[in-house]
Amino acid sequence: MAKKTDLTGNLARESAKSLNQTKSRASIKSMFDEVAPTYDFLNHLLSLGIDNYWRAKATNRAKELLGRNTAPRILDVATGTGDLANAMAKIAGAKVTALDLSPEMLLLARKKYPQITFIEGYAEKLPFGNASFDVVSAGFGVRNFENLNEGMREFHRVLKPGGHALIIEPMIPRNAIMKKLYLVYFKQVLPKIAGLFSKSTFAYDYLPHSVEKFPQAEAFTAILKKSGFKKADYFPMTFETSILYVARK
Repeated sequence: MAKKTDLTGNLARESAKSLNQTKSRASIKSMFDEVAPTYDFLNHLLSLGIDNYWRAKATNRAKELLGRNTAPRILDVATGTGDLANAMAKIAGAKVTALDLSPEMLLLARKKYPQITFIEGYAEKLPFGNASFDVVSAGFGVRNFENLNEGMREFHRVLKPGGHALIIEPMIPRNAIMKKLYLVYFKQVLPKIAGLFSKSTFAYDYLPHSVEKFPQAEAFTAILKKSGFKKADYFPMTFETSILYVARK
């Protein structure tokens, strides 16, 4: 039985590596449909609840950037079950639209937050006109885009002049000791904990590989600038385990 379990785990890890190398919209959609029932619970458990703090930081920054805008239009992309969209909706006067490619995630999001408009779609072809939003946000989903550059160009296109993109992603700490501890947790502990509550060990083996391969800090701000943003900055959070990117059109 142990050999069979090891073999299954190895296959899942190899599949996760393969998915990360040949990432397709269909495979990502299928993966998130599968993990939807336990997604919220595991998010809070595996981050020790700090994911709520990271969303609050992004929302507070958006509020600051909006200034005296009393009726901002906000788009949350890769919204999942809608937690960041809901946080943004608490900004006074905000009208929030949220988009995701997973119908199972959206089903949960609509039940949780019926006051928010949820739309099925994907980042590389946003179903909105040019200069439609004051803020475009994304929480922990940008690294899953099939085409990162196209997604960032779409963020830029739908923003109004002077509008901002706010993107949260996991970050691999740059401090050597923190990095080592983080990767042990991320690669060895996290998938085992997730496996106790979710049938999809595949998704949580994919997670660390997707984070490792995603360009972080200066590398990602360079992509944002190449996509047309005039300014792009990053702000590490919680011992560099998460990072907030802020870009201005």
